[in-house]
Parts: sequence; C-alpha cells; structure tokens
Amino acid sequence: MGLWREALYQPKPTGDLRALLAYRSTFQIVVGTVHAVTSRGQATYLNFAEDWQRDFTARIRRDALKLAGIPATTALLAGLWWLIAEGRLDAWLVGVPAVALAVLASARLRGGARSRLSLAGWPGFIALFLRESLAGGIDVARRTLGRRLHIQPGFSSYRTRLQDPRARILLANCISLLPGTLAADLDGERVELHLLDTRDDPDPQLQRLEQAIARLFGTRLETPDA
Repeated sequence: MGLWREALYQPKPTGDLRALLAYRSTFQIVVGTVHAVTSRGQATYLNFAEDWQRDFTARIRRDALKLAGIPATTALLAGLWWLIAEGRLDAWLVGVPAVALAVLASARLRGGARSRLSLAGWPGFIALFLRESLAGGIDVARRTLGRRLHIQPGFSSYRTRLQDPRARILLANCISLLPGTLAADLDGERVELHLLDTRDDPDPQLQRLEQAIARLFGTRLETPDA
C-alpha cells in the first residue's frame, strides 16, 4: 500500500544484476544470501555469489560499521525499557531520556571519548527529539498512505559544522527522525541524504538539529554562511 506499491521501493533480489543496474545511484533494499565476507583496508565487503567481480557485492566502510552500533544499542535498550514498563505509554516520558543517556554513555565508553556532555543541553535535545519523532512519523504517513503520493525522491548532500566525530554520528542517526529525510551515508563532514521530496529544503531543520547536538556536547558552531 502507499509508497511500497511503487516498483522503485520494492525489495530487489541480488541475483538479478541487470535489473539492479537500472537503479544505480539510488537508495534500494536488496534481498539475498551472503556467500562470503571479506575485510580489506577501510572497508568490509559482503559477497552475494562466488564471483565477487561479476556478481552483486555490498561495500561497507569501517566508520559506517561504527555508525550502525548506535541504532542497535538504542533498539536493545528501548526494548528492555518497554519490558520493564510493561508496555505503558506514559512510561516513555521517563524512558526516552533514560534510553538516550544510556546510548550516549555506551558510545563514550566504547569509543574512549574524553569530552563531557553538557547537562544544560539535554532539555533542548530531548524536546527536539520528541517533537521531530512525532512530526516525522506524521509526515511520512501523510505522504505515502494517501491516494496520491506526494513525493519526489532523490539525494542531497549536507555539510555538517559539528567537529566531534561522536556528535556527527549522533546527527546522522537523528536525521532519520526528521520529516522526509534519511541519512544514507556519513563521510567526514558530509552527510548524504535521501529525501522523500527534493522540492523541500531540509537545511533549516538540519541546522536546528545541529545546534541542539552542539549544545549537548558543549560546543559552539560556526555560522552557516562562514
């Protein structure tokens, strides 16, 4: 239904390489069985057939593997909180900040971070987190579940002003909560975005998110025009 009726967004089998080439440079979901896993240099390769040079292979940069750890940790801790709270919705008023604190503490311990988080930045970040999570869910439902799809998907690039690598990772994870946006890649100061509608300008909401994360890490940002 909705968005998933479109051929562009349906899962693609890795065995049909010719069909996959038609979707080159787009964000896709692929389905297949991993034949082998190889690590070389700064990347890990998932080979979906014996001949990696001719068949489908997925490349994952090492820094992307670090990025993937935060969503998994968040999902695990959120699931534990849901069990502890016995599924009560009102418990998330305490659960959201508790899970966020635990995730960031886990990232600091795992990465050996030395910088301290600012307690003054927490209220603004949590308020933004809750507000944009709700707005993002409503926006996606409005765009994709109606009779007409109000989308014009595409890619865009955003240069983050955050200097701390952990702050950049948090930014990339939180971008997916914003209406109509998904962080597809993080490469230094550049975040590759997948947009549901390229006619919308995501920069204002990204700048607000950056400011909230900067206050959380106790840092100051350069002006957008600098």
